[in-house]
Amino acid sequence: MNTVALSTAALALLVAGSASAASLSGTVQDYDARTGVIRLQDGKSVALPVSVPVPANLTSGASVNILLNADNNEPRAVLVR
Repeated sequence: MNTVALSTAALALLVAGSASAASLSGTVQDYDARTGVIRLQDGKSVALPVSVPVPANLTSGASVNILLNADNNEPRAVLVR
């Protein structure tokens, strides 16, 4: 019984955490590796913190999904589709 309750609680925390995360998707217009800024074709731009790894295939024209922290909308991951 305790195992079921713990599993249910863990699942609830996981779902709540992932549901509150935001993301930004689009097509890369350009990426400036020196400044860490990704500019999307729709005019939005995102400055990546040094702690966020940049995929090697992040190039102009690539489709990206940038995951943001729910607390402060800072980028936490960049995924190239």
